Amino acid sequence: MVDDANKQNQPRIHWKFPEAAKFGRVIPKEKLYSQAGANAELKQLFVEQVAQIKWAYKLAESTINLAKTKQVHELEVIHIRLKAQNLDEKILTAIDKAIPHPTLFMLTRDAKYDDKGEGATEAKTTEQESAYQAAHKLKTTTQSNKEKWQQSAYLKSQWLVQNSQHASPLPAATSLENLYNQLLEALIPLGLLGVHNLQEPEGAYEYTNAQQKKRSLEDKLADLAAIEALNKQIKQTKTKRDKEKQFNRKRELNDQFKALKKQLAALNRGLGSE
Repeated sequence: MVDDANKQNQPRIHWKFPEAAKFGRVIPKEKLYSQAGANAELKQLFVEQVAQIKWAYKLAESTINLAKTKQVHELEVIHIRLKAQNLDEKILTAIDKAIPHPTLFMLTRDAKYDDKGEGATEAKTTEQESAYQAAHKLKTTTQSNKEKWQQSAYLKSQWLVQNSQHASPLPAATSLENLYNQLLEALIPLGLLGVHNLQEPEGAYEYTNAQQKKRSLEDKLADLAAIEALNKQIKQTKTKRDKEKQFNRKRELNDQFKALKKQLAALNRGLGSE
């Protein structure tokens, strides 16, 4: 997914969850290790990057009075307090593997600032900031009639300093599945072009909010995955082209580069279509 270096694409979100849904139970790391089948490398990531994992809220029929569906019986909000500034997505994948329900991750970390701005070496003040991450978890049935969970890549919001006064209520919803889809929709990047700052054609990613909302969540996630893959191909092709010394091969790579960028522009324009 798009990382912190491209945070201008990430939505600014700070949700206020219903008090009735508050759960507040700490989840022992050892329990997650067992349920996720964690190896030594993954356990070390937990030790280095995670201070605490808490089952913060349970959004369910019994807590927020929204009907469950076949896909979404309840939605778990998992609060992860970080030791480091970043969290490896392998940790989120492991937790998702251990939890047989859709999840929304609420991450918190120390935000360090000084007179020189964010990220400087010597911080003078420390505040808490938060961000959200989630993947679209979909329950499927195998040929042997066993349930299996599939998930998309992780979507991510910007890191924001915590301020309860600026928190927004959860969107109005008709069911738990509808709420889940709306929360995921809110995490979809605001602009998908230029993920690798390759100066795509101007106007290639123009569409209205109304047009975008007409598309299904699955369609948007599929387009997002395709755009990410194309951006990766474009970056790799550009690197090869720039290093190539042989003229004919360099020209061939440049043609590939232009063709990939046209594909990307066409895909982005298609996001605004029915």
